[in-house]
Amino acid sequence: MYSGTLSAIADAAEFLTYFRKLPRAQQDLIAPHLDKPQRMALKVLNCCSELEGQPVSAIASLADLHQESTRAILKALEGKIVAAEVTAGGKLWRIAVG
Repeated sequence: MYSGTLSAIADAAEFLTYFRKLPRAQQDLIAPHLDKPQRMALKVLNCCSELEGQPVSAIASLADLHQESTRAILKALEGKIVAAEVTAGGKLWRIAVG
């Protein structure tokens, strides 16, 4: 994934947080008009849980994205929207609460 795409995703973190708080019907109307990096980030975020961390492979499978793309998006949003927990089995990603 290009660094410009990842920068665009990281820069959109505040907007993505706001967007995800909109009613689902509004999200569904607006989402097709967002740029591609924001749509990809939303796909990943919509596959993450606030309660339980998941490995990149599970999130990528749910989002129907390549694992490396998913990992790059999660890293771009780490500390802004998502949090990683390091476990013996690897990193588990979830939506950051707070």
